[in-house]
Amino acid sequence: MAFLRALRTAPSAMLAIAVLLLLLVIAVLAPVLLGHTANQFDFRAISAPPSLAHPLGTDRLGRDLLARLLVATRLSIGMGLLAEALAYLIGVPVGALTALVGPRWRPIPMRVIDTMIAFPGLLVTIYLITILGPRLGLVGLAVGLAVPEAFRAARIVSTLALSIAGRDYLAAARVVGVGWPRLVLRYLIPNMAETMVTSFSVGVSFMIVAFSGLSFLGIGVQPPNFDWGRLLSEGVDSFYETPAAALGPAAFIAVAALAFAYAGEAVAHAANPRVWTAAPPERANGRPGPSEPPHRLPARGGAPDPTLLVEDLHVRIGDAEIVSGVSFSIGPGEMVGLVGESGSGKTMTALAIARLLPAGAAVEGEVSLLGRRLAAMPPKPLARFLGTELAFVFQDPMSSFNPALTMGRQLTEGARRHRHLDLRAAAEAAVARLSEVNVPAPRRILRQYPHELSGGMRQRAMIAMGLMNSPKLLICDEPTTALDVTIQAQIMDLLARVNREHGAAVLLISHNLALVRQSCSRVLVMYAGRIVEDLASERLLSDALHPYTRSLLAAVPDLERPRGAPLTAIPGQPPDPIARPPGCPFHPRCPLAQDRCRRELPPLVAHPGGQRVACWMAEVEAVR
Repeated sequence: MAFLRALRTAPSAMLAIAVLLLLLVIAVLAPVLLGHTANQFDFRAISAPPSLAHPLGTDRLGRDLLARLLVATRLSIGMGLLAEALAYLIGVPVGALTALVGPRWRPIPMRVIDTMIAFPGLLVTIYLITILGPRLGLVGLAVGLAVPEAFRAARIVSTLALSIAGRDYLAAARVVGVGWPRLVLRYLIPNMAETMVTSFSVGVSFMIVAFSGLSFLGIGVQPPNFDWGRLLSEGVDSFYETPAAALGPAAFIAVAALAFAYAGEAVAHAANPRVWTAAPPERANGRPGPSEPPHRLPARGGAPDPTLLVEDLHVRIGDAEIVSGVSFSIGPGEMVGLVGESGSGKTMTALAIARLLPAGAAVEGEVSLLGRRLAAMPPKPLARFLGTELAFVFQDPMSSFNPALTMGRQLTEGARRHRHLDLRAAAEAAVARLSEVNVPAPRRILRQYPHELSGGMRQRAMIAMGLMNSPKLLICDEPTTALDVTIQAQIMDLLARVNREHGAAVLLISHNLALVRQSCSRVLVMYAGRIVEDLASERLLSDALHPYTRSLLAAVPDLERPRGAPLTAIPGQPPDPIARPPGCPFHPRCPLAQDRCRRELPPLVAHPGGQRVACWMAEVEAVR
């Protein structure tokens, strides 16, 4: 196994695991084989020095010290494991809940966790032992030390979960319709496992030392039971007579604590698939599929039943209005580009359509997919509907996949959940989809992890995953940003072929005007959260009317520009979404701005030239 190969590369890890396994075997067998010997009095050999009969000597009652040490292993290690297991049974749900509740309520559990971490565990332990009494003293010990440790575990889990909660692969899982319990078990915990395993093993080490310390002080394990701490306390009293009586328990405590700590760290590290799988290739495996000429479908603006219809969409986060009154439609089989500067609201518009907005975002307006109003659908039917009829291809193909799961498990998730396919049928469907997007050796890809693929292969696999349920709408958010120009062209050819062969409507978000013009039938130009122009892509260069659209076109680098000539840039900065200027939001940067532009917000209306434009000066631009 690759896991074992990763362990073998670290000799110290193998040694720690071997010692730990030996201790666990001793804990299981020693009380059975040596229990009688450990408790047998021999008054003829009181405080005897080490010998063949008694390798570590005897105590003041003539009992064999080595046998007692070995028998005490079960209680010492068992109590440490029990307490840490209790801590994680409490802490993991609390930490996960802290990450899953909304920002408004999150400070409450966070303050509770902070308070409990600050509370001294020793006081809790003494308090519980006093209440429960000697008969339940071991339970009090376990619970007393577990409570503060539980909230330390909760803090670790909540911090890790919050760092993962915003990843694209979680958003993709939500699009598929994965529920919160499954998200926690398959997407959060596997990606926190390395840290959690390390923390758990270190916690067991701490618990072993803590229990031994309490027993050494006389408030832990009580006679007739004994653990390493109790043996150490008894050995210190007779240290000058038989030093091994004290050194033996001390050595066992130290070795066990170190073995748990190092073994846990090694296992957690080796369990990470990034460690024991191959490094990502520089180039895609195999030759790319044949390139196809850019495909453009005719605009279907007059289609009676659009695939996607967005009407007066508003998105607010706090006091900032990120999207302001956006309205557009996409017909069946139509590919539409959405362009604009960073911060113009393109991604927020797409996330609002897919119901993937961050917590705290307020949405107004109507979004209809295949004639069904999404806001009117109950949560479960909505999740199933979006999981089958909509697919989202994110900007970063690396963060779009769960790094802890194989490609096969991720590609088949939606088909198994919504189409109720068994594992074999879902895998065959995944192989077919990967082959369709020109991924070589698709069966091998299903067994690999995301980091083993190149960027182009990951993006192809992301498109294949989106096609698993034959969606009617494909939203692509900057799908070629992180790729070189050759792979960009291949991905765009692939999207065009998917658009043509599957008849899926495509919303392509991009900064690249040339790419959008070549691939899409229509272009939506967005500025300051509003669509300012909507026109056919073949008319983009010649008939654009809005000054912002013309400024974007002028800022595109031109190979015919004289060497040394400065690049064209749009002056000024986009407006602050919290304090947008009155009138047209582009007027502070517009060379044609008039008094009316500074006072009145222009509506997006149809122009005689055939496009929709939101500009009071559109007639002036038309004359130009």
